[in-house]
Amino acid sequence: MLTALLAITLTAAPGYDDGRLALEAQRVELARAWKKDKAGTRLAARQALLKYLDEVAFPSWSGTPWAFFGTTTTPREGTIACGYFVTTVLEQASFKLERVKLAQQASAYIVSTLARGTKVEWLKPKDSAAALASMRRAFPDAKLLVVGFDLHVGFVRLDADAARFCHASYLSPGVMTCEEPVAAGAFASSLYVVGDALNDAVLDDWVLGREVPSVLPKRSTPRG
Repeated sequence: MLTALLAITLTAAPGYDDGRLALEAQRVELARAWKKDKAGTRLAARQALLKYLDEVAFPSWSGTPWAFFGTTTTPREGTIACGYFVTTVLEQASFKLERVKLAQQASAYIVSTLARGTKVEWLKPKDSAAALASMRRAFPDAKLLVVGFDLHVGFVRLDADAARFCHASYLSPGVMTCEEPVAAGAFASSLYVVGDALNDAVLDDWVLGREVPSVLPKRSTPRG
């Protein structure tokens, strides 16, 4: 069963629209297998999503201009704010979430929503290098973190020996980019709120097409 599930993820990387359709087809197939092999389905789902993000979503959005009020849903057309980048990428990857309402929250609420009741770390390291090291220690098996900063939010894509900070950057040149975290000015923060963006609970929501409930404050606070 596991071999068959993993085979679902081995498609070639298409363009953005075709990539979204291919990912949704993979999700439907995984949903059929979920009851019989939950662990194997989660593994295959995580691999499918990482492949899609690495080869389709992040490259397609790269270069899209940032703006504080940017809300575009089309890569490289219009502008995108950091919160909207996170929620739009996930919604267009077939996560059922409140894209607009969630994007307008302080970053900690975005992280808490995606954590789905799993661990959320609030880190106050001395510098960016220590922050990345602390994230790796706190989430040793995670491949995709969602990270909230003082006034920013983005993804940290982790491999064994490398990391990429994928975000709609408010710093020059002000575009969506994936860059080395420690060297990125936007990665510096006095506080980091961190969760595993592909934890088992949220993966189950994705596979089964369930809504991801938003964690919201009593009063919304827009962020760029």
